[in-house]
Amino acid sequence: MTSVKERAVRPRRLVPLARRTALVGGAVALVVVTAMLLGARSGEVPAPPAADTSAGVVTGQPATPAPPRDPSRTGHDAAPGTPVALRVPALGLRAPVVGVALAADGALVPPADARVVGWWSGGVRPGSRRGAALLTGHTVHDGAGVFDDLARLEVGDAVEVLTRRRVLDFRVWQVREVTRTRLAASASRLFDQTGDATLVLVTCSDWDGVRYLGNTVVVARAEGE
Repeated sequence: MTSVKERAVRPRRLVPLARRTALVGGAVALVVVTAMLLGARSGEVPAPPAADTSAGVVTGQPATPAPPRDPSRTGHDAAPGTPVALRVPALGLRAPVVGVALAADGALVPPADARVVGWWSGGVRPGSRRGAALLTGHTVHDGAGVFDDLARLEVGDAVEVLTRRRVLDFRVWQVREVTRTRLAASASRLFDQTGDATLVLVTCSDWDGVRYLGNTVVVARAEGE
């Protein structure tokens, strides 16, 4: 049985991320690929890969959620929670998290703001006892994406998911640079919604000057597991 170490959230304001960055088409490509694979688990017919420039960006995103205000401990075993922020100390990263959903064409559309992390709200929540909770974020080749430095993480680095009541602590278990073909081949295991509890962070990688050719995939497990 998976147990996520939890601790009270110290009330701190999120670092303002006011600057909205224009996104390159390639930064959206990973989530299109990811969504196709995730959609297949429920019997949906995966959409064909979209061109890098065809994946639209959702407008009218919900307001960035406020940080937890009245955190408390509710027991030794963490209940799954809806994420509102992500902290990765090794990268100096603290970013808000919003829910994202599959579009009609099977694409998982990321937040319009490149500095905001998207959580696939159709999947399991972080802290669930089974399944992969998926977080996705943009990499922007000129340096404005929330997950620009994701590949710098190392095994053992801390990843903290903040809900409105607690902090869920994870440790990096695996960091992989994969081609899209390789990602597709391992998708059923990597994004399994009924297997071992994991936190999976995904972004684009391998910019060739025109588009992204691959993905960075970070798999984290509950601290102490």
